[in-house]
Amino acid sequence: MLTVLAIYITFILLLVFVLLFGPSPRFRNGIIGKLHVFITDTIWTYLGRAMTKVMGEGSLTKCAGCWSYLSEQRNPSLQILYMFFITGSIGTFMACGYDLLDATNLAPIHKQFVIPVMIAFTYACFFIASAIGPGEVNAQNVRRALKVYPYDHLLFDPKTCGTCKIQKPARSKHCSLCNMCVARSDHHCGWINQCVGHKNHRYFMLFLYSAVQVCWYGTFLIYKIFCSRMYDSPMYKFLVHTGRWEQLGFMKDYHIFIYQMQTDKSLGALGVFASLAGLVIFIFLFYNVYLIATGVTTNESFKWEDIGEMIYRKELVEVIETDTTGKQIGSKRYEQRDRRHPSHPRYVGPPVQEQLSPKQTQPSRQIIEVEKVIGKMREIDNIYDQGVVANIKSIVFPPNLDEPIGKPSSMASKVAKSAGSKNTRKNK
Repeated sequence: MLTVLAIYITFILLLVFVLLFGPSPRFRNGIIGKLHVFITDTIWTYLGRAMTKVMGEGSLTKCAGCWSYLSEQRNPSLQILYMFFITGSIGTFMACGYDLLDATNLAPIHKQFVIPVMIAFTYACFFIASAIGPGEVNAQNVRRALKVYPYDHLLFDPKTCGTCKIQKPARSKHCSLCNMCVARSDHHCGWINQCVGHKNHRYFMLFLYSAVQVCWYGTFLIYKIFCSRMYDSPMYKFLVHTGRWEQLGFMKDYHIFIYQMQTDKSLGALGVFASLAGLVIFIFLFYNVYLIATGVTTNESFKWEDIGEMIYRKELVEVIETDTTGKQIGSKRYEQRDRRHPSHPRYVGPPVQEQLSPKQTQPSRQIIEVEKVIGKMREIDNIYDQGVVANIKSIVFPPNLDEPIGKPSSMASKVAKSAGSKNTRKNK
């Protein structure tokens, strides 16, 4: 039983890891990336071919339409599934285990106060996270958003949204499912049927916490019920009567606990499901807390992995324009250079003299470009990382994008100050 449970847990964790991190540049060219493609694409391709032969082209078209609705359009299917899991699990516990709490050594406050509050808190967090929008960037607040989230000219450069026809602030992203440009977009979450962004990131984190809390609290209650009942079971009395109890050694409690799980199958299955679900959600919650603490969104984490890949290949170049006195003009920018560019350390091509840029062939020009190949990730500054406390504060108390344009936000001031001080140190 323990071996089967360990294999099952390992399989679930591996599946979640592959689905979450398979597209990552760090893993997409290895076995994790190949497994992700196999699970999300190859399997469905072969399944579609098999269904065509069995069901015909018309039935497959209908199935494809249903799949397109579920995967490519905004719909409440995962919200309904979450409500089914939560309500079904709570209902199973109330029917099979609630009355058994009286036989445990738990204080009466658990039945009278903690359990009702826990259930209400779980539903409330889910409804709040689903109801409050992520924060839309529109023509009315785009200027304010541009001040709150300045461009770093590495992950984000000035760009116009082809759908909304407005300038996209840094850290924003147009979501085709939500049909809007989302301010400080993190990712689109099907469980709440909308994007996680500037306004609702805090409620999304609360939703994850409530899910972990109710899963593990339920597991704890089921564990206490089993502990209170297993020494009254016929198996325990039989082992003691025959003298085999002491022969089991340190594994005796484990054996009688497993027997109790098999006897109370409903509670046993619910306990296993709740513990595994809580573990998976906790890993995702911990990962999100880590991203918040480092000043990175989920969307940006993939961009940073691309940057790391460019640095590894010596393809990322920092470009600073200066005048003849060495004074910096404007902000620095980053460019990707492959081996065909003369500045690349592993340049392959014609002699450098044959590919001089206009700025190099015109000595009279007063602008000089100073280029530096980035060799390590620590040579790059993430201007959106303001420290752990400030990063968390920006999630819990996000700046108001609807404030008057003349009133600068504290976050914008800190980013500008940080970027200025870092540029000054590098010029020195």
